[in-house]
Amino acid sequence: MQQRKEVPPAQQLESLRKARDHYSELADQIRNTAPDKNESASQHQAREQNARRVAAAYGNSFDIQNALLGRAK
Repeated sequence: MQQRKEVPPAQQLESLRKARDHYSELADQIRNTAPDKNESASQHQAREQNARRVAAAYGNSFDIQNALLGRAK
């Protein structure tokens, strides 16, 4: 049976921050490019909104984890 490897809290925070930043940048990139010829404007907008939704979820997780770590200190 494999043992579970615990990830240090600081590393968890860093991973959440990187994921949030990645999806925010992706949403910005989608916004700043025109839809390709096989994509409608509404599909293009939905892709951007989806990336922003994922970025917000990672941001919320980051904020919660950061607050929990602040209380633990």
